[in-house]
Amino acid sequence: MKPNATHARSGRSGLDVLEQLRVVVRIAGAHSARLERSTGIPGAQLWALHEVGTADGVRVGELAQRLRLHQTTVSNLLNRLESRGLVRKGRSPDDQRVVHLHLTSAGRKALKNAPGQARGLLPNVLDGLSPLQLRKVHDGLAVLVDHMGGLDPAHAGKPMPFNE
Repeated sequence: MKPNATHARSGRSGLDVLEQLRVVVRIAGAHSARLERSTGIPGAQLWALHEVGTADGVRVGELAQRLRLHQTTVSNLLNRLESRGLVRKGRSPDDQRVVHLHLTSAGRKALKNAPGQARGLLPNVLDGLSPLQLRKVHDGLAVLVDHMGGLDPAHAGKPMPFNE
């Protein structure tokens, strides 16, 4: 079957999908911008702050797993949060290589004053999907990623451009 026949039968074209992707990215970007304007904290940093607040004493590697970001990226986020006095890093008494993360009082206040979803709009929306809906979104995006050259861990381990 010709590709155009498939598009005609489904009623969707590549441009229809592109339009949907634009809407998703723009809505998420606008949400992130509103959060940053109201808190002064970029979206990825606010999400990291939220996760540290949820799991006091979390290790850097565990935080990277929670955020699905590369550990180096998370370390950079944490350095920014620490320099602003929002998180405190503490070494484990048992193993000085292990760093535990804690919110400071300023970090708790920033989270308390953050409007809405400190985790970000996309993680919250995705968590609210049914398993079937989530599988469909994942499978559709996986096809798109495959056609764009495959999953590059360097891209997957960084925040969305509007969240940095």
